[in-house]
Order: sequence, then structure tokens, then C-alpha cells
Amino acid sequence: MKLRWNGQKVLERLRVAGSSMGLVLREAAQSFSANRDMANAATLAYYGFLALMPLLLLVIYLLGLFLQSSEAVLASVEDLAVRLFPAFNRALLEDLLAVARQRVWGLVSVAILVWSLMPFAGAIRGAVRRIFRVTRRASFLRTKLLDLAAVLALLVLFVLMAGGKVYASLGPVKMIARAGGALAWARTLGPLLLAIGVLSFFYRVFAPGKIRLSHLLAGAVAAALLLAVMRPVFGLVLKFNPNYGYAFGSLKAIFLLLVWVYYTFAVMLFGAEVIAMTQRHDALLLRRLFAGGAEVRTSSVLLGRFLRTGAADEVLFREGDPGAEMFYVLGGAVRLTRGGRELQVMRKGDYFGEMSMLLGAARTATATVVEPDTRLALIAQKNFDVILAENPGIVFDLLREMARRLEHTNQRIESA
Repeated sequence: MKLRWNGQKVLERLRVAGSSMGLVLREAAQSFSANRDMANAATLAYYGFLALMPLLLLVIYLLGLFLQSSEAVLASVEDLAVRLFPAFNRALLEDLLAVARQRVWGLVSVAILVWSLMPFAGAIRGAVRRIFRVTRRASFLRTKLLDLAAVLALLVLFVLMAGGKVYASLGPVKMIARAGGALAWARTLGPLLLAIGVLSFFYRVFAPGKIRLSHLLAGAVAAALLLAVMRPVFGLVLKFNPNYGYAFGSLKAIFLLLVWVYYTFAVMLFGAEVIAMTQRHDALLLRRLFAGGAEVRTSSVLLGRFLRTGAADEVLFREGDPGAEMFYVLGGAVRLTRGGRELQVMRKGDYFGEMSMLLGAARTATATVVEPDTRLALIAQKNFDVILAENPGIVFDLLREMARRLEHTNQRIESA
């Protein structure tokens, strides 16, 4: 009997996880379209193309400070470039390596290259801030410092990724790569796990505020899986349509590079949307209550931790109590009274307690459950604030409902 109960509990958790994942992905797709992230990806592709050469030049220069062999530097950067950008031209890397070998490098040269990357970092940060609905603008100095920190973080990331190629050429790593059995998974899952780690680092650098690791991983996994699918699809397109981009002539490689970068940024922005929707999961779920037809579209599987079932004559709160949350009636009825006089009976689809919660004031009435098994959804202020900030239509409906209640109260006072 105990095993059966545990099995049911596991199935229930899987249902909740599946429903939550579906909600997040659906909302992320809608937000992706609403935020015009494909257009933002085109902008980032343009900035990224302009920043690619300075970035690779800095990576080659920094690797050259630690690696004596120029061939090792070229091989590591080439491997990184090919992994990130299919059909990348090796001759271009050789030209960059020749520039990096020159002994005219100084602090000013490095500073100019770093500065040339800052518009790219700023464009990424701006796109991600729009996804996370950040409205407060930072000062000019703070903005530039954040862009500089992002550039340095990207440099560290690219240097570590390129340097990892050199480490992977060591004997022990080769032995692990050739090993079979339990270690064979590394050849399959290794690139995917690396992509998840790199994307998590990317989102941590550019996402505003503090983000839970689980939320970062949700977006990173979504983006990594899409990139894992996109790469072979892109290869198939080039295989079955080798003349793709033929009209650009000798610039075909650059055209293909831009197309790949464009779709890559689109996927990365979708991953950011997943993180943002995961952060706002509770508010997204509760928002559906105010859209009408909540009982049909919002199941108890998702609302489970917000649900409260009241018995007949149960007092939810009394007049003068502190108000930390509001209530939405999913089924049954609740009577509101003040000084022993009935104000209103709230039924399915009604909500109450929002004024005390928003104002941080004491309850102005007593709420008593009328019908048995009355089902209520509890809404905390932080979730309600997100709902109001992102849904002007709900704000209008709320104001209209408040006006209706005020008129109803005035009529009762006049008739008394």
C-alpha cells in the first residue's frame, strides 16, 4: 500500500512538472513573438559580426601569452570557431594569428579592442533586459561598467573554451575519450553539458538581478537542445542545397556566417525568455484566473500549492487583521461582513482582500465561508504586482470592479 501511494505521488509530481513546463514554454513562445526577438536577433547578429574579429584577435593574443606554439593556438581557436560557426574560414584565422604575432601590442591596443566589443555587449544586455521587463534605467557610468564587465567575462569564457582544446589533446583526456563502457557517455553528453554550462554562464552575465540556478539551467537546457537540433539541420540545408548563398559570390562564407549567428542568437534569446517565464511562473499561472474561464483552463494540478479549501462557517480573516494576501473564489461562496452587517457574498470568479494587500492596511471586513468545500486561490502581493505591471487590461478590470463595489456599498448605505 505504501509503494502504491509513493507511486501515485511520483506520478502527481510528474504531472505538475509536465504542466508547468508546458505553461513556461507556451508563455515563452508568446513572449518571444511579442518582444520581436527575431528582429532583436538580427540586430545582435550585425553587432556580433562586427565584434567577431576583435574578439577572436583578443583570444588569440591572450592564448599566445600562455602557449608557446602558434600551431596550438591556431588549432584551439579554429576548433572553437568551427564549433560556434560552421564553415568558418581557416585562412581568416591565419591572418588574425599573423596580426597577433606582431610586437606592436600594448595596453592601448588591447584597450581599443576591448572598447570595440562594448557595443556588442550593450546590445545583448539591452535585449535581455527587455525580455526580463526591466524598466529602471541605470546611469551612463554604471552602464559602461556593466558592458566592460560583460566583455571581460566573454573574453574569459572564450579563452577557457579555446584553451580546453589544448587540454583535451593531453594523453589522459585522450584515454578517457577512447574508453568504452561507462565512460563512453562522455563523448555523447560531453558537448551538450559543455553547451549548457557555457549558456548558463552567458545568461548569468547578461541577465539582470539575481537568478536561481534552477531557472538558469532551464533556459540553458532549452537553448542547448535547440542548438543541438539546429546544427545538423543547418548542415543538411547546406548539403542538399550547396548553392545556398551563391548570389553573394566570394562573400558566401560571410553570408552563411551571418545566417548562423542570426539563428543562434534567436535560440539564445528564446532561452532567456524561458528563464524569464520560469521566474514569473507563479504570476503567469495566477494571471489566468483573471482572464476568465479559470476553472476550465487552470487545473488543480498547477494551482495545488495556492489552493485552500474552506469548510462552512470557517473564518478566513477578521476585521482588523493584517492583510498579506488576496483570495480568488474558484468554487463555493464567502460572505463579507463589517460590524455584523453583510456587505457582499463572493462567489465563483470573484476576488476579495486586494485592497488591504495593496495598501498594507488592516482588513476592513470579516470573511466567512458560506458553503462547504469552498475552493480558494491565495495570491501573494509579489505575484499580484507582476500581474498588474505586465497586464494593463487586468488593471483596468480591477479599477472597474473597485468602482462597482464602491457604488454597491454607497447604495447599501443610502438604503440603510
